[in-house]
Amino acid sequence: MMEGCIKAPVSAPPELRGKIAIVTGAARGIGKEVCLALARMGAEVAAVDILSTEETTMAVGEVGSTALGLKCNLAVPDQIKRTVDDVYRHFGKVDILVNNAGMLGDSKMEFDEYKPEDWDIMLNVNLRGPALFTQAVWGFMVKQGGGKIVCIGSIAGKIGGLLAAAHYCASKGGIHAFVKCAAKKGARFGIYVNGIAPGPIDTPMIVNEGYSSTGIPLGRFGQPEDIAMAVVFLASQASNFITGTIMDVNGGLLMN
Repeated sequence: MMEGCIKAPVSAPPELRGKIAIVTGAARGIGKEVCLALARMGAEVAAVDILSTEETTMAVGEVGSTALGLKCNLAVPDQIKRTVDDVYRHFGKVDILVNNAGMLGDSKMEFDEYKPEDWDIMLNVNLRGPALFTQAVWGFMVKQGGGKIVCIGSIAGKIGGLLAAAHYCASKGGIHAFVKCAAKKGARFGIYVNGIAPGPIDTPMIVNEGYSSTGIPLGRFGQPEDIAMAVVFLASQASNFITGTIMDVNGGLLMN
């Protein structure tokens, strides 16, 4: 073990009472379900989105926890720092960060049609945004002796996409690499960094594109709850000997 390294505690049943979690992209879909899953385990939640998070914060209250709704545009670095500072001032600490927010882009564009600005906005939101959020919580987690960071990647970042565009695939592949680097940097401080690579999740986009679940061994599309429960595992002490991994949650579509 390296000098100055925190010795990882042994894994234990999941328990999040007293923990403070930031969840980006929390207004709907996976992000909303992640907020609810963490809250049911006892965490208090900062629900962050460029959209209104009122519905999410109300739902968190209904399951018996506390939520703070904050508006943030991941493409604007100053807003990211301000958001994390606001969470720390309100709750006094940050134990968990779930980098869920992202954008998909136009999957119907031809490969040579992407403009530089298309790449810029995709990478700023899907890759730079999570990286800056991670940097913003890093100092707080170091001072308090650790924390758990979960980044939502994609099966598209591993296989080049199913319905996804090239810049989306690149951004998610970048997230997977970022997770591994941050995990190595954070281990000595007790900061765990892991990722989740969802397969097709049951959304209007999947249905409208005509994608079939027949090729998925478990016989169905994923649901937001499937991803949320994987987040709970990685955000809790149940995963205290896991860091730097990209967890496949795809119904068996890709088996690494």
